[in-house]
Amino acid sequence: MAYRMDFIQELNLWTKGDVFQGKVMVGLGLLLVLTIPLLSKKENTLSNGMLIPISLLLLVNLGYGSYLLYSRPKHLELVTGSFHINPKEALQAELAKMQADNKNYARLKPIWAVLIIVSVIASFLIKNDYYKGISLGLLCLSVGFLLIDSFLHHRLDNCLKILNI
Repeated sequence: MAYRMDFIQELNLWTKGDVFQGKVMVGLGLLLVLTIPLLSKKENTLSNGMLIPISLLLLVNLGYGSYLLYSRPKHLELVTGSFHINPKEALQAELAKMQADNKNYARLKPIWAVLIIVSVIASFLIKNDYYKGISLGLLCLSVGFLLIDSFLHHRLDNCLKILNI
């Protein structure tokens, strides 16, 4: 029974961490909104190239950050409610979901790292300012995605380690 209560406590901590990350992501998204007018100046082709990737990062921060703020507390309520009805089934279902998410985060981090390396190399090799801006924007986008996934994965991995899974 103590193991199961630890599970609910860890799930609660994990949810609070995801909600906090959602708040940070929405805040950063709002800051990125301020950069859009600066990047869209017609006379600077380098910043014009960065506009699309930075806009995509803005959408992900606002969209996924809002999703975390909205869905994680509801998910906690759902799991806690089903835990009180059928603890064993709720525990198994949530652990299976957590382990699948853990694998997905582990797979995505090397992809973002490769995109960072490719973007850095491309920014040095490309001579055209517009395409150089795109590569620098993709660098910002890849770093942003790597940070998002790393923080989510770190919290989930700690939760699974504490539960000895």
